[in-house]
This record gives sequence, structure tokens and C-alpha cells, in this order.
Amino acid sequence: MEGTLVNLPAVVELKRKYKFYLYVDEAHSIGAMGPNGRGVIDYFRIDPREVDILMGTFTKSFGASGGYIAGSKALISRLRLRTHAGPYAESMSPSVLTQIIASMSSIMGVTDDVSQTLTFPSLAPSSAVPQWILEQLPPALRDGSEGKERLQRLAFNARYLSRALYRLGFITFGHADSAIIPLLLFHPGKMGVFSRLMLERKTPIVVVVVGYPATPLITSRVRFCLSAAHTKEDVDILLRAIDEVGDALDLKHGTIKNRWTIDEVCARAVELVNLEEEDDA
Repeated sequence: MEGTLVNLPAVVELKRKYKFYLYVDEAHSIGAMGPNGRGVIDYFRIDPREVDILMGTFTKSFGASGGYIAGSKALISRLRLRTHAGPYAESMSPSVLTQIIASMSSIMGVTDDVSQTLTFPSLAPSSAVPQWILEQLPPALRDGSEGKERLQRLAFNARYLSRALYRLGFITFGHADSAIIPLLLFHPGKMGVFSRLMLERKTPIVVVVVGYPATPLITSRVRFCLSAAHTKEDVDILLRAIDEVGDALDLKHGTIKNRWTIDEVCARAVELVNLEEEDDA
């Protein structure tokens, strides 16, 4: 809900010192963060073996249902034998499994060369993917090039929108590289008005308002459904609409001293995305 990002390198250092178990939930990041789409682990270049339990969902980036738990062979074997999920849960349907495998293959890329599958991050071995799925994957998806391009587009869109809102004077939560970008509305009475005014402007990016009880009463917010399919022009249209509505509803209460105009933001997008944290104050 906040778009925050755990300082995983610091947590891993603590784990090495105090020898505790580390459980990482990649629900919102798997398939969407990191240069290879492997989530927070990939984003921070952490060896997955440093994490005892990795959990994620197939309902977001993979467009399917269900989820996964990854860990050591001993741990997973015990979970299969001793937990209620194993004997009582329903098996996934073939259509859902097909969607997951095809999505994962598109993100990772597939190779016949076994030597390319032995390092992290690696391509998926073709032996792990049904032949009829491989035959239907376009070459750009099969070799992983389009998957990486989509990840780069999503990373650009997320960073651009987050930094642009900050430069315009809005208050946002979360990490600059997170695709979850909550813009604070504060007063719940502004939610309906904001939603209606944005709907009237017919922005190409979906706008969703969120309030109590999903959030604390006075931190009502709006979230934007960004994807790799959106272009810079789509984000520009959204930003211009937000800028207009923000002025009308008095939403610009950020502490930044050097605010940019909306025209500056749109013209200097690449510069804005490449700004370091200390330069963005």
C-alpha cells in the first residue's frame, strides 16, 4: 500500500551477525523490479541463498492465480508433508499453469544451452518449458530481450512519475523505483472529487483512490496503475491532469523548495529520472 522498499542489504548483514531466519515476501516486486525482474533480491543484487524463505504471488506480474514458496529442499519437503496447504489445497488448473510458465519464460528468456542456466540470474532451460509453449513464443520473448525491455520501460515510468510528482510539490509515499506510487490526498472528502476530475480528463493511466479502512483516516491517497505498456507521453498526460487537479484541490504541500513547472518536468524527464536522491531535494 505504501510502495516502500526494505533495506535488504542491511537486513542480510544483520542476519549474518545474529543468525536469524530471513523470510522475504516478493508479492509486489517479483516480475516487476530489478534488471532481470527477480524482485527485491535482484534489485539489490543479493544472492538468493542469503534468504531462507522467498514467497511471492502469481496474481500480479504473471497475470494468473496462486503463489509460491521457495527455500531449501529440506524446508520445502517439510512444508509439503506437514502443513495443511499441501493435503487440503486445490491443485492449479492447467490453464493457470500455462499462463504462469509462459509469463515466466517471457520475463526470463529460454535457452537450450544448459551452461547458461547454472548462474544467477540465468535464462530458463528449455527442458523446463513445454515444447508447445516454446513454439508459440515470439523470438523476442523467447530470448528474453523483450522481457528486459519491458522491465526497463516500467522502471522508467515508475521513477519518472514518482520524481515528477515530488518536483511538482505533491507528497508521495514509497521508494522512487517502486511502481506503487501513492499520492497523498489526506482529507477523505477529496477522494470522490479527485476521482471525478481525473475521470473527466480521460487519462490513459488508471487512477484509483484509496481511503479508510484500507488506510488511516487522514491519509487517504490515490494510486496509479502503471505498466510497461505505457509510454512517456501517457505519463505526461497523467502528470498534466494531476497538476491541474492538484492546484484546484490544494494538494501541493511538499517541502521541496525548488519546484518545477509541469512543462519543465515533461521536457526534462530523462534528467529527472537520472537524478540522485541528494540532488532531488
